[in-house]
Amino acid sequence: MQPSKARIPGLWGEFAGQNWAERLGQEGAFGPTLSVYSAYESDVSGSYQILIGREVAGSSAVAPPLQRVNIPPGQYLVFSCSGPLPGAVIEGWRAVWAFFERPGAPRRAYTADLEVYLEPERVEIWIAVHEAAGLKPP
Repeated sequence: MQPSKARIPGLWGEFAGQNWAERLGQEGAFGPTLSVYSAYESDVSGSYQILIGREVAGSSAVAPPLQRVNIPPGQYLVFSCSGPLPGAVIEGWRAVWAFFERPGAPRRAYTADLEVYLEPERVEIWIAVHEAAGLKPP
């Protein structure tokens, strides 16, 4: 297991424990909670940055310790997950990895990938790809 992956549960614990969802709302953030994977070193085996937060409008600055990440436009394949968390998201990522190991699968772009927490037990995983060409995840 990569050290960055082992830190993800702790990051979620900090987000919940410090009530960041509400605090971000007070800062003008809106929409569902997002987990954004970006600044990929190379591919699935390299290091990356993960930030948990919510959308903010415009290009206004954010005060520390907050950070801003821009999600680049592009093509994304969306994988739906449902069920108790975090298990549903873990299974969702297994489906993502299996899908991209298939022959003929589109190439991942490794620009930014997202987990979008729509409801307490419904999450979408958005994966940036170079060319989707009508493909749909299972």
